[in-house]
Parts: sequence; C-alpha cells; structure tokens
Amino acid sequence: MLAEMDEVQARLDALVGALDGQDAGAIIAATEALATSVILFRGARVAEGSEGRARALIEAVLGQLEAAAIRVNILKNWTRQRIDNTHQLRGGAARGPALTY
Repeated sequence: MLAEMDEVQARLDALVGALDGQDAGAIIAATEALATSVILFRGARVAEGSEGRARALIEAVLGQLEAAAIRVNILKNWTRQRIDNTHQLRGGAARGPALTY
C-alpha cells in the first residue's frame, strides 16, 4: 500500500506541474496516470505496522489534491476571463464568472 501511495503522490506532483505549465496535453496525460494510480491504490492493503506512515501519506496526498484543485479553479477563471474579453471585442456580452466547485 505504501508503494501505491508513493505512486499517487508522484502522479499528483506531475499533475500540479502540468497545471502550472498550462499544457493541455500534459494535463490530460497526468490526469490519466493519476486515475490509474488511484485505482491501484484502492485495491492495495495496508501492511500491519505501517498505519502511521499510511496516514501521513494520505494527508500529504490530500494537500496535493487541494493544490491541484486551486490551480484548476485559477485556470478556469483565467479561461473565462479570456472568453469574456473575446466576446467584448466582438461586441457581445460577457457570460459571467466561471463556476468554482
């Protein structure tokens, strides 16, 4: 289970890096790799005596998930602003702020 958690952490780091780089292809690849890692993690068992390390890894992963979510929301808002600016340049009305979840 610890190896699977380390893999999830590495995949999250790659996703955050892809989000920071604003590279759509890298974001898609990192998301798919993360999904695969999460599937493998869900099937893993926690070895006796490693519960503390597992909790620490899960907390770290949750922090990375929050960091990724923040980056997604920022990119979404930037994209909405660009779309609204384009509409204004063409004489159309802005569609409003992007939704955040």
